[in-house]
Amino acid sequence: MTDSSGLPPRRGFLAALSDALAPKPIPEDDSGPLVTPKGVLAAMVLSILGGMVYLFWGGYIMLRIDEMMSFGRADYAAQVRTCDSYGGIGTAITAESPTGTAAACQAMPVLNEADWDSLQTANLILAGVFLVLGLLLVAGGYFLKAGAGWARRTVVVVAIITVGAAFLLNMSSPIILGATLLILIAVVLCYLSSGATFFLRAKARRQA
Repeated sequence: MTDSSGLPPRRGFLAALSDALAPKPIPEDDSGPLVTPKGVLAAMVLSILGGMVYLFWGGYIMLRIDEMMSFGRADYAAQVRTCDSYGGIGTAITAESPTGTAAACQAMPVLNEADWDSLQTANLILAGVFLVLGLLLVAGGYFLKAGAGWARRTVVVVAIITVGAAFLLNMSSPIILGATLLILIAVVLCYLSSGATFFLRAKARRQA
């Protein structure tokens, strides 16, 4: 079909995207070698890289937790000393409409030893989560090249978890955001036309 100028009509972005994501039909004679497409190989590399970043970050927190907590305590103590000249922190500041430093001091929580212990425990749990997600990404990423359905689902689930955590926990670390971007790209590559067809062919052969 052509338009009034004699040229074929230009397809919209959504139509082109749908074609790119749609898996190609599996040929009736699919007895040839199952070659891993470049997109899936790239997804494998990106998933493993993202997993290595998560493993590094989780291990870093585990190994440096005491130093991190000491730094946090020292920084908190310095802020409290600064706020002392404004009357203290939290409810100690009685001004009705404080501004600037006074407002920041009023918003500061009063932390006791139990709070610091809870914060340390939370950081250790977060480090453990990163370690588990990293291991899942490395394992899942490695088996993507074999067309394993569980490997693709693993990468997708980890991507969903990390994106959700980034919004809910307000994680803004550049290294974690960069790793999350790598994982999202890997997921897209696994569902592009050639990638989707590759996983369908691999599944059909396992069920044959």
